[in-house]
Amino acid sequence: MKKVVKVSIGNLAFTIDEDGYELLKSYLGELRAHYRFKPSGNEIIEGIEERMAELFIEKVGINSVVSLEIVKEVINILGRPEVIDEEVTEDFNERRDSSYRSIPRRLFRDPDNKMIGGVCSGLAAYINTDPLLIRILFIIFFLGFSFLGTHVGGPIFMLLLYFVLWIMIPEAKTVEQKCAMRGEGVDLNNIQRRVEYGASKFSEYVRNSSSDSKSTMTKISKVVTKILAILFIIFAIIGILSLTLLFLGIEIMNGFFPINLFDFVEFGITNSFWMKLLIILVLLLPLVWMFIVGIQTLAGSRTRRFRPGLTIFIIWAISVFSLGIVGTIASKPFWGQATEEVSYALRGDLDTIYIQLESDRKMPSDNLLLDADHSSFNLLWVDESGKELVIFPEIDIIRQSEESARELICETTTMSNTYGEALLKGRNMPQCVDVKDSLITIRSDIYSKNTKWNGTTKEIKLFLPEKVKVIITKPVNFDFSHRYRSDFQWVGGCKHFHSHYRSY
Repeated sequence: MKKVVKVSIGNLAFTIDEDGYELLKSYLGELRAHYRFKPSGNEIIEGIEERMAELFIEKVGINSVVSLEIVKEVINILGRPEVIDEEVTEDFNERRDSSYRSIPRRLFRDPDNKMIGGVCSGLAAYINTDPLLIRILFIIFFLGFSFLGTHVGGPIFMLLLYFVLWIMIPEAKTVEQKCAMRGEGVDLNNIQRRVEYGASKFSEYVRNSSSDSKSTMTKISKVVTKILAILFIIFAIIGILSLTLLFLGIEIMNGFFPINLFDFVEFGITNSFWMKLLIILVLLLPLVWMFIVGIQTLAGSRTRRFRPGLTIFIIWAISVFSLGIVGTIASKPFWGQATEEVSYALRGDLDTIYIQLESDRKMPSDNLLLDADHSSFNLLWVDESGKELVIFPEIDIIRQSEESARELICETTTMSNTYGEALLKGRNMPQCVDVKDSLITIRSDIYSKNTKWNGTTKEIKLFLPEKVKVIITKPVNFDFSHRYRSDFQWVGGCKHFHSHYRSY
């Protein structure tokens, strides 16, 4: 059984086997003799012990026994005092530029100063600035602003950028990587330079054990981080509630929720369930991540073993990739687009034209969409069971001179796999308009889960002089001399909307 010795190195307690202790004692004695008469010699020795403590923690942990082999390995990394370059004749600025900065910096995530993933603190170390500045910039870009007519930043963009940097930038796990992150070496020369130039930076373990005081910048950084965490939580709660109501809690028409729209469209997939789920995950997971990170930051309960942020990002990335595949397949029936026009001549002696909108389904008294003004008219509704969607073509009135020909154009836009298929579909589409003297009859399209929308839209264009009146007589009375809006209002909590019409 080997004897062990408990020693304090860099203000941390370590257990070293007897042979390793003797070697370490001899090595430290050489260092003290070497730096005895140098300026800041004691500070240099302290810096060496702190670096040595970091290396021991990296290799064996804080509670394990340090063996002779580990002591030899650490001494080899730090170097022997007899190989230290003592021919330092340059002045302070020249030495700082030529030797201390000669080691190139490498970009890592900083695990010792991280608030979330260490991205901001790692970037700050790489450009040699305070992490608080990077975090303040992140908040500014997170909130977003306009510059030269272009919107810069925004929550979704900054979250996505942070996630990408989190994945792309490796974490500084070893002492060598942490030193390279700041452009420092691990050996004695760099420790000496660091102390002499006043750039000494200790590890998190040494800082926490050697001093209870914190700088003003650190305190400000924590305040800013808490504010950011609160903003994350508020934004996440609002976003989660909004998405929940949008997809599941708001009945916009009779028994009809926004997410039901997917069931009324003829996608290139037989079942739209997975597309619905993936869309919800892509929108919801970033908000869940923001909420968890905000709570963990406020509570200070982050753990290195389980990283919910990384787990959520992986699920989100898989969802985005899967949604891209599913969306590509689902959108295939809409890749080609063609437009077909049918023209109807209108009598030139008419001073009034009447329009009837006909449908086999009765128009409800509420929960419908009616949007009309001086030159356009839109009408659609969902039947009382919420199983059928009734849509009329949009009506547009284009006013022209008295000498121009009066006509009605029915424009049908169709979509299909290819342009040729779309063009053929449009030509085979039954007409929805009948013109008899001064009466125009327009028929509706009815869509359901069995008869789905296949990418066809219709628009009625009336080219008429200013003096010709246009009056819709059925199913509502409207003469295009005023505006007509349907305003949705809350009725019965979150269960459904009630439509109210207002003319002006």
